[in-house]
Amino acid sequence: MRRYLYLFLLAVSLIGASFALQTSWHKPFHTVQAANDFQLASADFCVTSSQGRFLAIEVVGGELTKGSLGRLLQNSVILKQGDCLSGLLQLSPESPIERFSFRAKLKQVTSEITHAQNLQYISQVRSFAGSAGSEAANLVAGLAIGIDQGLSESFQNNMKATGLTHLTAVSGANCAIVLAMVWFLLKKFRLGRGVRTIITLVSLAAYVYLVGWQPSVLRSAFMMGTVYLSLELGRRVWLPAALAVGSTVLLIVDPWMLLEFGFWLSVMATFGLVLLTPKLVERFELSMPKWLAVGLAATISAQLWCLPILVYLQGGFTTHSVLANLLVEPMVPIITVFGLLGFLIGPIFPLLGELIINVAAIPAEWIVTVANSLAHAPGGLLPVATDAAGIAACVLFVLVLSGAIVRRKFKYVAATALITSIWLGSISSAAIGQLTFSNGNWLVVACDVGQGDALVIQSNNKYAVIDVGKDPKLIDSCLDKLGVQSIDLLVLSHFDQDHVGGLSGALFGRRISQALLSPYPDDRPVATQIIQEVDATGAEIVLAQKGLIGKLGNFTWSVISSLGSSGSTANEASLGVRFESKELLVYTLADLNEVAQNSLKSEVLNSEKPTVVKVSHHGSADQSSELYRLIGADVALISVGSGNPYGHPTAKLLEILKNAKTSVFRTDLDGTLAVGVSNGVIEVKSSGSR
Repeated sequence: MRRYLYLFLLAVSLIGASFALQTSWHKPFHTVQAANDFQLASADFCVTSSQGRFLAIEVVGGELTKGSLGRLLQNSVILKQGDCLSGLLQLSPESPIERFSFRAKLKQVTSEITHAQNLQYISQVRSFAGSAGSEAANLVAGLAIGIDQGLSESFQNNMKATGLTHLTAVSGANCAIVLAMVWFLLKKFRLGRGVRTIITLVSLAAYVYLVGWQPSVLRSAFMMGTVYLSLELGRRVWLPAALAVGSTVLLIVDPWMLLEFGFWLSVMATFGLVLLTPKLVERFELSMPKWLAVGLAATISAQLWCLPILVYLQGGFTTHSVLANLLVEPMVPIITVFGLLGFLIGPIFPLLGELIINVAAIPAEWIVTVANSLAHAPGGLLPVATDAAGIAACVLFVLVLSGAIVRRKFKYVAATALITSIWLGSISSAAIGQLTFSNGNWLVVACDVGQGDALVIQSNNKYAVIDVGKDPKLIDSCLDKLGVQSIDLLVLSHFDQDHVGGLSGALFGRRISQALLSPYPDDRPVATQIIQEVDATGAEIVLAQKGLIGKLGNFTWSVISSLGSSGSTANEASLGVRFESKELLVYTLADLNEVAQNSLKSEVLNSEKPTVVKVSHHGSADQSSELYRLIGADVALISVGSGNPYGHPTAKLLEILKNAKTSVFRTDLDGTLAVGVSNGVIEVKSSGSR
């Protein structure tokens, strides 16, 4: 009965944490009520942690309330954990359900940057880790202390594609390795149980302080500490109870973890390991060595219970993830131990630290090889429906299969077979439906990415992607369904979020050969961010001027619009591109307004070929009727979101296309659109709206 009480307490804590989150009980310093992004405030603040593309800061004085916690967006001023300074902040309010009170951009530094004394050594360790050179050495930093900033964008995408991203997210495995290492060393000194316990737990706390307060780290450390104490005190440990207690306490202290995928992935992976690994090891040992049985059982257990979340995040099931994890897991303890020792010693004895890191980089190179090889193997992602019904079916599959493993009863096995058949049947149906809608004989596809633009053009297995929408998940799913594993030409027409926000999804597990970017001098932070992301892929970056030409299979492409004397806005200077082959002519008009469109009339070819036009700006009213008349397209593709608040496509644009005798196809009504040519006639097929 006590066991179920623990689980009940966990459920109650989740509900209570959710209620506390909604009512902002844990957010007493919500002081910023700015109506826009231009409220300025002077403040003295310190960087408390680094979280990817933003820094968490705590205000210690100035016009903001002391104790306010905010999100500082990264910019040209390089700050790191522990830095303290005075500056002028540009503020905007954060969402009520965010852990932060405000968002901030650092407009001006008004004092010398100092470093908190209690973080000096930690800063030196993290700086030493951040200076690693090779991909393998940077991976050591990610595995040992969770610093993955040095990893290239392409390699991070390959890790995602093979289900290995969790390696650089410090979790239970890392905490267990640290505990085991400290415990083993202390055993050699024959210390008493009390002293040994105190030193071990302090070491674990120091490790958590070093790597940062991520949800998975806190949950793992708390649980590992609970298990360790119970074992040292000679008491039996029911691991689900330890997990429930750890999660409960953490959610009470920090309810915002409830909204973080990292927390749930950590909890689900641990629960899967606890529930299924012993049973699977028992079965696998009958036909394989114990070391292989343990590794395979642990990998399958964790992957299975994380499956619904991974499917939701990735838009499908990464078919190579079990194999990839099985191949690399034996290297993780070696890399973690040597990496941690190297980074701790490095600031004091740099040469010795580098030597140890180089030793750790040898097994890390194996992980790099596995990720890079499997990421581009065929069939890497099996598309799975990610709507409510699809995720529900996935959850049911996990529960029933787990019941079959634990209970070993026929009814569970039969139910598992039935659920598996239904689930896999829906996967096959979705894949077959996708193949049917495009027949694999497509030349142009307008991906349904909502209120945004994403066009794919292919010829002889060469692919061009023109804009990527704003949702990484949607463009990644579309490219997966089309079988696009590498992008030969990436065109980012301009830096509006609905054209470039989904870039990480397009890069996910794919190589980029050449990227055309708008030369418009865009000073928005998103422009700098996108350029950096593209540059990190190693692609050739070209700031495309009007008249630039190139080849894509049987297509010849030409930039027909770019920044000129009239280019006064990002839309007006966006990249319009013309693609021409023997059988098809395609115009992509980005977000060009009427003024810019009128300047393109001399670029329209006098051709009888079947013609497709990607309509500008989702069908806004700012269009040139004369340009569309000159193009005389057979088909117009409008990339537009269902129920968008802008009224796109407008009645004016639809009337223009009607007068030009152009057939209209819209992603909001028809879903993803595939265009092909058969016997000189354009064929358009749709996947159906989402």
